Amino acid sequence: MTTDRCIIIPASAQAKAQALCAGLAGPAGAGMFITGLSASGNAPATHYISAGPISSDMAALLPCKSVTTDAQGNQQITMTPGHPELVPALADKAGITVTRAQIDALYAAIDVSDQEPFAAMARLGLKLVQVPL
Repeated sequence: MTTDRCIIIPASAQAKAQALCAGLAGPAGAGMFITGLSASGNAPATHYISAGPISSDMAALLPCKSVTTDAQGNQQITMTPGHPELVPALADKAGITVTRAQIDALYAAIDVSDQEPFAAMARLGLKLVQVPL
């Protein structure tokens, strides 16, 4: 079973997030966070995005923002914390050494939502980095 998620990470977390996703999700987690984002749409990328279906087990580990609009048109954000306490042991089984403090810092830095990618990017003030053809 899968769940759609949009995950936006700061560029400084790219290598760690890529390793964790590949280690915890296997081949399905490889190749994530290669699309760059920035406030201007110009390089260098300040953030990276991956969006689409992920396993429901992986989704349950991650924090998630659900964004709805109230009757006045204001965005309302509710947050579920995920299960950061489970990640170090799961990572260890995949041969990745990570502490709970590192996972807490990563979770504090990333934005995981159930929004469509362009809506999440707009909420964060980010655009796709344009690369020359």
